[in-house]
Amino acid sequence: FYSPSCAKNYGYVWVWDSFRATAGDYDVTAAIYSGSQDEVLGKRSWTNTTAQEFWSAGTNTVTECTSAVGSVRKAGDPTPVSGHSSTRC
Repeated sequence: FYSPSCAKNYGYVWVWDSFRATAGDYDVTAAIYSGSQDEVLGKRSWTNTTAQEFWSAGTNTVTECTSAVGSVRKAGDPTPVSGHSSTRC
């Protein structure tokens, strides 16, 4: 997500109601991937949460090609499920 008022990019994760209804608690990450820097930036993490909406920290990557990245790991699962947006330049 690009915020014109902040001039920053943000990663965003929304956890579906159907997942929340059966998962118990879960761990979530949200961040921005910069292809120019080949780095994950602005990463924020939450553990043992049942919240639905998550935002990364803002990143100064407006002039770069970026993707939002995120993951969700249900309690008891050994690894998270991750995803990413399309790249925006």
